Amino acid sequence: MATYDTNKVFTPTTPAINTFVARDHKINKHLRDALNTPGKQIVLYGHSGCGKTTLITNELKKIYENHVTTRCMDGMTFDNIILDAFDQLGKFYKETTTKNELKIAPEVSIDYLDIKGSIKLFEVSRQKETTHKNFVPPQLTPQRLGKFFGESKCCWILEDFHKISGREKTKTSQIMKVFMDMAVDYAELKLIALGAVGTARQVIEYDKEMNNRVSEILIPYMKEIEIEGIIETGEQLLNIKFNKAVKDKIVTYSCGLPSICHQLCLNICFNKNVLKTQKDKITFTLTDFDEAIEKFVEERSDTLKAEFDRAIKVPNHSSVNRPIEVLKAALRTGKDEFSFDDVFVKISDSKSQKAEIEKVILELCSINRSEILVYDENSNKYRFNNLFTKSYVSLRFSDEEDTEAKTKSRRDQKIVDRLLEIIEKDLADDLDPFEDEL
Repeated sequence: MATYDTNKVFTPTTPAINTFVARDHKINKHLRDALNTPGKQIVLYGHSGCGKTTLITNELKKIYENHVTTRCMDGMTFDNIILDAFDQLGKFYKETTTKNELKIAPEVSIDYLDIKGSIKLFEVSRQKETTHKNFVPPQLTPQRLGKFFGESKCCWILEDFHKISGREKTKTSQIMKVFMDMAVDYAELKLIALGAVGTARQVIEYDKEMNNRVSEILIPYMKEIEIEGIIETGEQLLNIKFNKAVKDKIVTYSCGLPSICHQLCLNICFNKNVLKTQKDKITFTLTDFDEAIEKFVEERSDTLKAEFDRAIKVPNHSSVNRPIEVLKAALRTGKDEFSFDDVFVKISDSKSQKAEIEKVILELCSINRSEILVYDENSNKYRFNNLFTKSYVSLRFSDEEDTEAKTKSRRDQKIVDRLLEIIEKDLADDLDPFEDEL
């Protein structure tokens, strides 16, 4: 029996390789067709944790020998992105080559190294200055970058593209058009943008003439059977067993997010000191699951607080906090999935206008407000992005009535204890636990 490390089987923070579960046939076919179509650029979009990176990482291995990933961050500029990709391509362009290395035309390698030298020379000349600006040599154009990618037969991935703002995003999206036009010479030249937002247009802004040459693919939440696939694959690789009750709980609590499934499974294994494939099969019970949930909540408490605070933030001069009103109304519906009308009738402020509330509820589905709500285009309904978030929101509104005399340590413990209680009750009766208190 092969031996696997547990943290290489259950991978909540990195792409799943050993426990990769293929998605719906239509999604896989759409993605593979786009990858195999010369000049077709790709936008993968969906909510955080739904498996975009895992999916594209595993599919690329079947077509490309190499790929470069640029991880976009807030404040990143067009120049930052160009330089990051150029720098990572350096491993394919070396002054000395061996028979085993990728063969690239000598004149292209010389061209690359000349530009690299220009950048290094600029950096040396700026060392004594207190400020530093990114330097992109005039000869490092998007066309030249495309040539370097094409010669190295390498695919380019832009993760979290939505974090780039305004004009920089528009400029960067033009690289897609350049790559499209260069497909005549380099059929494999491809840029893939990943974004955690509701629609592809929010991920990347491009010209209308590019519409038919960009494949927009929504990566939805995983189905229950797909989440089960992760668990069952992990069981086989590690020689472990989650009893049916535990497996059902993991599936339910994951809410279609593979990242939560991986984290809960990893917590269960680590709590029982299962660090690699077991010689003798070990079975996990509900007690093990409860301990894993408590650990998950403890680790996530600060994140949950930050996401909640971001979701309800309004200017100091605001007379009312509409995000809070909408979230409270959503809880009052007593439903897992609720329509806009369900929420609007629960708004206590009779002066609220539908257009205003609709704008707020859409904002709560955006990355700017932590994607605390999720909109399902098929059902035309909304829901909290997972049970932990919903329960934390309920708890925070309940805590508003608590006295501030309580110590921080007692408050933190209360969050852990009550959140566990709320989640369990929420699953048991499918009703909001604080409906009467609101």
